[in-house]
Amino acid sequence: LKPCWLTSYISGAAGLRADQTAEARGAMASFSSGVMISKSEADRRKGDEMRLRKQGIDPSRGEDLAWGGAVVSRRQRRQTRVEKEAEKDREEAEALPMEPGQIITKRPEARLKWLQRALMLVSKGRGPVQIGPVYDIVTQSKFLSGVSHGI
Repeated sequence: LKPCWLTSYISGAAGLRADQTAEARGAMASFSSGVMISKSEADRRKGDEMRLRKQGIDPSRGEDLAWGGAVVSRRQRRQTRVEKEAEKDREEAEALPMEPGQIITKRPEARLKWLQRALMLVSKGRGPVQIGPVYDIVTQSKFLSGVSHGI
């Protein structure tokens, strides 16, 4: 049952002549449930009918359908750049040894590299690396033992 009065009302309101009315009717999408006015509504209904047919339900029978649709996808929360950098800093801080015994037994070049990493993490100001323990390790006399002028 197609409401022809609606088509004539719409075409009359749009200022269409009688020969343009037939073109206007052809431009509207028509499905088993009637005449659609918007293209997006027509596309949505067409997609719904295709999904119903895939489920084995015939949408043209006109019976009351208890089909509620389907979930196509769910949005995944993306990590922001700041969160990625904070996670990277946290992992790097956890990997940095903070025990004086471990650091002092390293070669002088490795101690310099450790000091650079520790100072970079301290300078960021957010994380488990604090300046106090780094200062305590660096001020020990064993930290500078074996260091030549070239380093």
